Amino acid sequence: MPLSPAIAGRAVPALVVLVLAAVLLSAAPGAAERSRAPGAPAEDSAPTVLVGVPGLLWKDVTPENTPTLWSMASETAIGNVSIRTATSRTCPTDGWLTVSAGERALSERERFTVCEAVPEPARDGSGAVLREYETYAAPNRESVFQAPVGLLGQSVRDAGGTTLAVGPGAALGVADTSGRVDHYLDSVHDLTRERLSGVTLAAVELPGLTRLYPDPPQPSDEEAAEEAEENEPDPEDVPTWVRAEALADLDARLRALVDLLPAGSSLMVVGVSMDTGPSELTVAASGQVTDGGVAGTPGFLASDSTRRPGLVALTDTTPTLLDRAGVSPVEPVGGRPWHRTERPPTTEAAVKWLVDFNTAAVVVGGAIPGFFSGLVVFQLLIYAAAAYSLHRYAKGRYVKRAVVLTVTRVVALAGASFPVASYLANLVPWWASSQPFLALLACVLAADALVVALAMAGPWRRTILGPMTVVAATTTVVLFVDLSLGASLQMNSPTGYSPIVAGRFYGIGNIAFATFATGMLMTVAGVSHELISRGRRGAAVTATLVIGAASVVIVGWPGLGTDFGGVIALVPGLAVTTMMIAGVRITPVRLGAAGLAAVTAITVVAWLDFLRPPHERSHIGGFAAQVLSGEAGPVVTRKLSAMLGTLGNWQLTLLAAGALLFLFAVLNRPTNWRIGALQRAYEHAPTLRAGLTGSLVTALVGFAANDSGVAIPAIALTVAVPLTLSACTWALQQGPENPPNDHKTPESAQKM
Repeated sequence: MPLSPAIAGRAVPALVVLVLAAVLLSAAPGAAERSRAPGAPAEDSAPTVLVGVPGLLWKDVTPENTPTLWSMASETAIGNVSIRTATSRTCPTDGWLTVSAGERALSERERFTVCEAVPEPARDGSGAVLREYETYAAPNRESVFQAPVGLLGQSVRDAGGTTLAVGPGAALGVADTSGRVDHYLDSVHDLTRERLSGVTLAAVELPGLTRLYPDPPQPSDEEAAEEAEENEPDPEDVPTWVRAEALADLDARLRALVDLLPAGSSLMVVGVSMDTGPSELTVAASGQVTDGGVAGTPGFLASDSTRRPGLVALTDTTPTLLDRAGVSPVEPVGGRPWHRTERPPTTEAAVKWLVDFNTAAVVVGGAIPGFFSGLVVFQLLIYAAAAYSLHRYAKGRYVKRAVVLTVTRVVALAGASFPVASYLANLVPWWASSQPFLALLACVLAADALVVALAMAGPWRRTILGPMTVVAATTTVVLFVDLSLGASLQMNSPTGYSPIVAGRFYGIGNIAFATFATGMLMTVAGVSHELISRGRRGAAVTATLVIGAASVVIVGWPGLGTDFGGVIALVPGLAVTTMMIAGVRITPVRLGAAGLAAVTAITVVAWLDFLRPPHERSHIGGFAAQVLSGEAGPVVTRKLSAMLGTLGNWQLTLLAAGALLFLFAVLNRPTNWRIGALQRAYEHAPTLRAGLTGSLVTALVGFAANDSGVAIPAIALTVAVPLTLSACTWALQQGPENPPNDHKTPESAQKM
């Protein structure tokens, strides 16, 4: 029946609008994604491809020998990868399992130093099944990280996608929870465009660098296995030209793969493990395949896991792959997706920056054992020499006594300055030296000498707490400013944290916390002494509270110190110091209130961090989420186990024991003046007792609240005891004929 003109006049425009709307909706970006189930990959989308290359370092990448990788470095976002897994040695199997789980994983092996290859999967049509898959998955489910091996592949399968693996390691990385991959190939040479059609996630293993070394012995060959463990392959044993040939071949295989991938494919190249030898930071590069190669926006890779430009963690690979494939994980993962940050303007400068960063990490990692051994020896020698000089020259021979005590004071200040000097050393690019280890040592010693010179240069050197306060304040200010600017001085410092060890990537490390907290408490003791001696006790208490509150905030605030246990440890120590400076009696009720204040403070910080979006939370907010979901048990267990395990560190245990013995046995031992050096120092400067007591309280609580355990009191005492010794030598130099000059009444002195 024909329409009336009036109806037709209204219907025709409406029909045109509907047709235009349908066209616009069908052409709109993401329309196909909105038409399918949430988290499901597009059926006709280009694949997301992970190329895993064990042992690939940025120093291997050159325009002459690896042109494809160099082109990616020029055109895409690049970075270093911290490959730390659930074990300190990351073999290829450990790395692929970590990619599979999105958490730190491990593979059990006969010998820790020998990497064992992944068994060949059994063919199952176009795909394959890893028959021994449960032997990898079960131990990781029960590990402290509870790594859900198979999460990556299962997430893709549950979203309706398909997986392809090239090589047994890659199969381990993208297999689902049953150990199956949808498509499997032995080598990249077998890969074709047809095999890539319809694939959501592909993993390609390029193990060329691992094949430069002897195959690991079979478990049954005990004699060969023991010999291999004693004579582990060394990268230096491989001639440069042999490695260069392997790298050129690897680059050619990568080029062939790029040529096969359809335009729009997302390509990630990751050094999933080391080939042999000690761990280093490996290569990461990410871009999109085009008709001419791989392109993107040049920059550094970063993630919210590390919060460091140019540095990502291996666990970040999993959420990044899922994000690129448009798939939601079946359960939460430990890592965070990659994102791009700014980098130096030229490829050469960017690659050099990554190489230098890895050099610093390797040098510091190798230097840490010797550094702490030297620190222990140096501190114990200070205590032994001071014990002798304090009592050998307690009276008589005034000129010689003055010289000996002055030298003892300077050496004590040098010992207390050693931790902050290790941070100041990073102001100089020692890693660019041809002898980076020697350059690092020289920078630390030079920084130590400068701090001591500052402490002994001004008129404050004639006061009991002047030099001590300068060293303590320098320590506090350096770390406070460093935390405010991103904690760059702590990264790759012997007393900071290492991206290879990967215990922490941002904020204040536990050793730095012990240094900072002790420095701050000894600083307020020195400042309060000066104010109280001028009759301004109220100002002394105010200064203590202001400095202490600022310290608590910067230690605990997410994105600054981000230290959960640090707040719990610092608040009680600060409370004790403040009460002693104020002349308030310390009671169990007040100590309990201080502990409650610490718990309340960190709870508020954790709750505020938890309110942020999940990808923006620090580990404090992440822990709050785990507590609320009932999943915090493994984290607490892991931290407790790590804390108790530190008691086996004989170096730090010896250092803490030696410091306590010297403090309470030697410095309290009566001299020829019938009073201990420590008590004489207290008489001249009663606030010294407040700072020292608060430091000991913080060290004790920090031991229980941090996974670094005994390292907290050991380092705290390394700072506090030498500073106290410097005050004691001044007190002894005054002689028995010089009474204390602190302008305090006996009653107020007794309250401290």
